[in-house]
Amino acid sequence: MNFLKLFIISLVIFIILDGIWISSNFNYYMTVLKKIQKEPFVVKIPPIIISYICLSIALYLYLKFIIYEIKEQKKYNKYLITILYGFLFGLAVYGTYSFTCCTYFKNYTYYDGFKDTLWGIILFCIIGLIFIHYYE
Repeated sequence: MNFLKLFIISLVIFIILDGIWISSNFNYYMTVLKKIQKEPFVVKIPPIIISYICLSIALYLYLKFIIYEIKEQKKYNKYLITILYGFLFGLAVYGTYSFTCCTYFKNYTYYDGFKDTLWGIILFCIIGLIFIHYYE
């Protein structure tokens, strides 16, 4: 399957899985956000769109990078390379967000930061493994 088509499919799966994660933790996040804001949470659509545009750029770079690394590092298993870089990209993207929140918001705990970062690592690994399985 060609890169662009598979990237779009991967992006859709990425958004769906992230949406499932957010909705399954919705009540918890609402409690945390109410403690942080001291008022009810309001969803603003434009920032969501901008966030997912940024995430789609990170996902695009991640997928291009693992393709390059797999071609260059022929002696290593492609799934191992994908998991390694999924870990690093998930850590970089979600870890930056999560621990920035820990920095600025008193009631955003280290637990929240680690939980969200772990989710990002898992998400990038899952998407990368699906992508690389169908790419070649």
